[in-house]
Amino acid sequence: MKGIRRGWSPAASLVAAASLLMIVGCGRDEASAGLKAITPEALDAHLRFLSSDLLEGRAPGTRGSQLAASYIANQFALSGLVPAVGDSSFFQPVPLVARSPSAQLSFRAPGGAAFRAALGPDFVAWSEDTSEVSSADAELVFVGYGITAPERDWDDYKGVDVSGRVLLMLSNDPGQAGSSRFRGDTLTYYGLWTYKIEEAARRGAVGVILMHESTSARVGWDVIRSSMLRERAGLEAAPGSARLAFEAWLSQEAAEQVVSMASLDFTTLLEIARSEKFRPLFTGVRVSATVRNRVRRFSDFNVAGLLPGSDPQLASEVVVFTAHYDHLGIGEPVDSDSIYNGAYDNASGTALLLCLADAFARLPRRPARSILFLAVTAEESGLSGSSYYVENPLIPLARTVANVNIDGGNLWGPTEDVAVLGAEYSSIRAAAVQAARAEGLRLEGDPAPEQGYVYQSDQLSFMRAGVPAVMVVHGLDYIGRMPGWGEQMLQEYIETQYYRPGDEYRADLDLRGALQQGRVAFRIGLSLANGRERPVWNEGSELEAVRRWGRAASGAAN
Repeated sequence: MKGIRRGWSPAASLVAAASLLMIVGCGRDEASAGLKAITPEALDAHLRFLSSDLLEGRAPGTRGSQLAASYIANQFALSGLVPAVGDSSFFQPVPLVARSPSAQLSFRAPGGAAFRAALGPDFVAWSEDTSEVSSADAELVFVGYGITAPERDWDDYKGVDVSGRVLLMLSNDPGQAGSSRFRGDTLTYYGLWTYKIEEAARRGAVGVILMHESTSARVGWDVIRSSMLRERAGLEAAPGSARLAFEAWLSQEAAEQVVSMASLDFTTLLEIARSEKFRPLFTGVRVSATVRNRVRRFSDFNVAGLLPGSDPQLASEVVVFTAHYDHLGIGEPVDSDSIYNGAYDNASGTALLLCLADAFARLPRRPARSILFLAVTAEESGLSGSSYYVENPLIPLARTVANVNIDGGNLWGPTEDVAVLGAEYSSIRAAAVQAARAEGLRLEGDPAPEQGYVYQSDQLSFMRAGVPAVMVVHGLDYIGRMPGWGEQMLQEYIETQYYRPGDEYRADLDLRGALQQGRVAFRIGLSLANGRERPVWNEGSELEAVRRWGRAASGAAN
């Protein structure tokens, strides 16, 4: 058991000193001039502005989003980047469709008993359809986790025809319930509710109801309620693509009531779903759902600045740095505050992106490959901005060697470790190891594997398109703090600030950890931009499932 850290250990001090000599000494570290631009003053200025009330939470299609995009473009220009959109603009228009849903959901048992769920306390629902009213009336079928994972020898559907039905399913994946077929507490791609909805639509279902379990859920019901009851913007579905009439989340209390209407026990249902022998259960319960949409169409913007490469043979290739600048805008007041500023999520990552752009532009010799700095919109709406980019890349994906994403800059102080999510899936790991070592940090695995963050930010859009990608996140081993303090702070953030007005700028934020994070991201990007070999995927990795679904989504052959 480690005690309180009051500073660096002697060994750590030697590592730090050696790292410092590398950075400042005699030109031996080519990153030196760039690293000097990643300063607490610059980071604080960007963060303070992007998370200010003036920007009203930066929701796509709002005045605050326009102000944020203009600010980012101006900073790119001041750093000396060139416009990446047609060589004349920093703004890539992203066509979005926003829906403000209201919904009704009711259940009818075989014996006639009925349950009308209350919107908000019991359920939230939405529809990807753009018609004014979308509805369904069909039998409810329980499909366990709603997962088909052939490489894990797992199939919840077992070839059963569920077309025309409403599917009731669990969140997460069986590994978190004890199955050895998955990855234990480490969430896989199959545990994402977006995957489950895609799979259900592919099988011809008319609706999906996900059950929220208070003991295993990654976020509380209040977060789901507040995020899903607001206007949500996203990309319009491609013509002819499979879609559901509605999707919904059901609170655990409401789910228990619905399950009892089918003469089933909720705990027993959870137990049988953990078995690979599970087969879909036709409950006999009838579901009636209606979603009414107020629809508006508009364009928001990805903001893109390019630093051209210096090597005639490699300059046509690009490393893409990303961070999303959108958040939730103005919503339900909490303690009289209705502005969801999103300081950590993700004004902090955008602030680091601006520091990185300035850092690379200050290098005395530009990297061999070009570097694209891309601030994307509508991440909070299904990764829409980055998804649009990979479908409409400014530089062809065939010439995009890697993506480095930042979503959440450390605001709680310096750490002894750092994590690069997704690095284990490709040869980018070598660059990550070197970058962490150069900064005197331990490279750790995912600090919160049960959350599945590697699948929940913009790097996923690039992964699905086949581009090796990582997300640089901060460590949790804080200098001068008791063991477990970092995990506690992250959990408190999720419980009290995530998707709430409390995620806002404060004068006492400690940005030293974010600076560490930015320096590691800079070193990774520099290594990728100067390396003679392009990063490659590791064969047989967890990302095979992601890439397969990416090909399916784009219409390519599996």
